[in-house]
Amino acid sequence: MLRVVGIGGGTGLPVLLRGLARQPELSVSAIVTVSDNGGSTGRLRDGLGIPAVGDLRNCLVALSDPDSAVASLFQHRFTSAGELDGHALGNLIVAALYQKTGSLLRAVELASQIMPQNGLAMASTEMPTTLCASFRDGSIVRGEYQIVMARGQIERVWLEPHCPPASQGVLEALRTADAIILAPGSLYTSIIPNLLVDGVPEGIRQSSALKIMVCNLMTQPGETDNFTASDHLRIIESYLGAGVIQFVVGDAHEGRVRSNKYAEANSDFVEFDREQLIARGVAAVKTSLLEYQDGKIRHDANKLGSLIANLLRARAAGALMCDQPASVADEGLFGMAQAAIV
Repeated sequence: MLRVVGIGGGTGLPVLLRGLARQPELSVSAIVTVSDNGGSTGRLRDGLGIPAVGDLRNCLVALSDPDSAVASLFQHRFTSAGELDGHALGNLIVAALYQKTGSLLRAVELASQIMPQNGLAMASTEMPTTLCASFRDGSIVRGEYQIVMARGQIERVWLEPHCPPASQGVLEALRTADAIILAPGSLYTSIIPNLLVDGVPEGIRQSSALKIMVCNLMTQPGETDNFTASDHLRIIESYLGAGVIQFVVGDAHEGRVRSNKYAEANSDFVEFDREQLIARGVAAVKTSLLEYQDGKIRHDANKLGSLIANLLRARAAGALMCDQPASVADEGLFGMAQAAIV
């Protein structure tokens, strides 16, 4: 089995996990951010003093049987005039298991017994943290929800307390991985918080794994306006270091039409500037990955999972050499990886 680790949060990481979990030769793990403080998760954090559980819940569901009645229940969100209004049942279950055991790791293990998994979801840290951001106008905002609502141009983000310890199993998963994938998702609030956990950047850098960044499909208003794929990589490298990411995967969205919803929000397709990516020392993989789901633009989980699996097959067959300069990469190098995408 090939060991694959996905890193992220929000809605992007679960999409990646669903695709990976359908590849029978892959053993899948997820490192999940726990800095969210909005909605149901935020209320549970405030009331119980626990790390954020919402992104973990979504990853647990993504790694479960898609036809599972329990998975559907985990995603059920209460609508009432009372205190349960807006809470997802899965959040309440994971929070209850955490309160019972005193360990987020143990809570996820018990949740996995309730809802059998095709992989392993791990919080990046068990320490309750606050995500903070400084903006180009000099202001500082604390709290993930508040950062998103500020819609400002972010200079940098950090966690308080600084460099929280990694959860048990996180660094070992990175050390033994065959592939480490930065999932699509909010750049500053879903991906980077994981890179602020003690030992995680070093673990990624030192791992012999294939290191892949899956680029976002759309820009995020206020945070990544006009960002290209190479801009996303540049920000990631400012936290992870240059020369760590070897492959950037992006969508060939030429001819696609964004909905009025995205146009009104000033969200546009991320330009996949292949030449600039290669100039930064990475191999750029551009293919068709986009699908529309209920008016939302998302990655196709099956295509994304197939692409990652086939990149790993190509590496195992000797077609991909991680020490080969990306600037000499040729489109034919990825033919083996792209051939199985349907």
